[in-house]
Amino acid sequence: MRPGVSRTWRRRTIDILNRWAAYVYAPLMDDRARKIQDTSTGVYGREIAETVHQDLRKIGGVAPPREFVFMDRAAVGLGSVFLHLKAEVNWHRLFNSLIEDFSTAALAKRQATTFKAAGVPLPE
Repeated sequence: MRPGVSRTWRRRTIDILNRWAAYVYAPLMDDRARKIQDTSTGVYGREIAETVHQDLRKIGGVAPPREFVFMDRAAVGLGSVFLHLKAEVNWHRLFNSLIEDFSTAALAKRQATTFKAAGVPLPE
């Protein structure tokens, strides 16, 4: 635990972030065909985002990595498209089929090849 950060603060932060995660990742956790969101408008998602943002500001905020912010925005954007299209899919099975063959070793090899070809040093 970081110096000066109480367990209560950490617990509160986790509780707030879990509300957002429950909203964003709910379709991936539910093994059935469903819409990306149970409501037909983006109002519910906006309300969740606003309350999470307000609650995080009350406790001093958080500093997520840039990669998280990018992926989070991409998920929200794609979610909006799926909501508009009224797409009904088993998101759980679709996601699991995409990651079933994932290999960190294969990823590291592809990244090393790409970085080398671009003349960029590998991050440490």
